[in-house]
Amino acid sequence: MKLYKKDTPLTLSRDAIRLFFAANFYFMAKIMGIDFELESEYIVLGSILLFGPFFCGWACPFGSASYFATRIGNKLFPKLQFNIPQPYDSWLRMIRYPLLVFFLYLFVIKGVSYFGDHIEMYKSTAFSWNYIQAKHLAVLLVPFFIPNFFCKYMCFQKAGYNLTNKAFKILKIKRNSETCISCGKCDRVCPMQANPSGKTEICGGDCLNCFNCLDNVCPPKADALSLEFLGFKVKPGIFAALAMAVYLTATYLVLFVYQW
Repeated sequence: MKLYKKDTPLTLSRDAIRLFFAANFYFMAKIMGIDFELESEYIVLGSILLFGPFFCGWACPFGSASYFATRIGNKLFPKLQFNIPQPYDSWLRMIRYPLLVFFLYLFVIKGVSYFGDHIEMYKSTAFSWNYIQAKHLAVLLVPFFIPNFFCKYMCFQKAGYNLTNKAFKILKIKRNSETCISCGKCDRVCPMQANPSGKTEICGGDCLNCFNCLDNVCPPKADALSLEFLGFKVKPGIFAALAMAVYLTATYLVLFVYQW
């Protein structure tokens, strides 16, 4: 089952960044036992508000690890990989929203800090502790067979980001219905099955801003898909470079300079 498009300079650059963040977390924290995470939830939340789900598709260590597990599975046993069919897929994606409500309950009612030590947060209840244990299996093992399983069905942060991005609509993928020839190529390269060909714009929903659909997929004669930031058309590669530079700079300042 072919799930991903051919590698290009954009996808190779993106995947190098993904590898950096995945290795930083799983190699340093899980293998070497170094108590350090190259991530600030303040910056993650700020980047979601400003850049949409760009963090999810480029810098999330769990999403990145899941992506590479999927790619490895696609090479080793592609015939065993599958996407969950409808309507079960849609039903399962809704599980993230009760999870979001539960963790909001912990943060708002129980006073458990989301911006502090994540392990202490997950240790606060038996359910949250079992969730974090299942999370690693969902990220490292299940994607060998079901692509993007964690992002689609378990990530309560993604559920919150979906709602936030839909409300703010700062970054969006636009489809020109007048030039679109409905070839479906953009749908076939979308890892989250967001179906760009059936929408006039994608903002929120399950988009990861991986930019697969914008990367030389749409036939040149159609050129139906574009990326807009604050209402202005931007090139995905340039936007990604600037957004990542801002994200890394802000993360460095928070973690090493101001230590918020």
